[in-house]
Amino acid sequence: MGRERGSATLLALIMMMLLGSMGMALLLLSNTDLQIASNHRDGIRAQYLAEAGIQYGVSKLKTDAEFVSQTETGINITTSTLGALPTAGSYTVQTGPDPQFNNTKTRQIVATGMVNQAKRQVVANITLAVTTGECQPLMIIWNY
Repeated sequence: MGRERGSATLLALIMMMLLGSMGMALLLLSNTDLQIASNHRDGIRAQYLAEAGIQYGVSKLKTDAEFVSQTETGINITTSTLGALPTAGSYTVQTGPDPQFNNTKTRQIVATGMVNQAKRQVVANITLAVTTGECQPLMIIWNY
């Protein structure tokens, strides 16, 4: 009977180590899942910001004749930050002549949305229709 005196304590200690290591593994797994979900959320926000940048470029081409003439030969870059927190994000819009065409009626809008580490880019090719001094987008082709 004297030989079995510490076996219960040793068995309890081994079980505590196994349960502790299982708990640490589950903690690490849940932390990884949380990081994946945050990255996915930031990617969706960045995509929406990039699409908002495209809408900004289209509205400028529709309403601002000076903007249309500026973007005929050069690239106009606009950056906008939303909110004071870095998690709110920002977008950059580059509007200029479409490099695929030698036509003064085509523009390319490249919008990049950024939230934390996530970055998404949307490209729209626009053909302008000129009517009575105003430029209106005639055709918009979105590329993701």
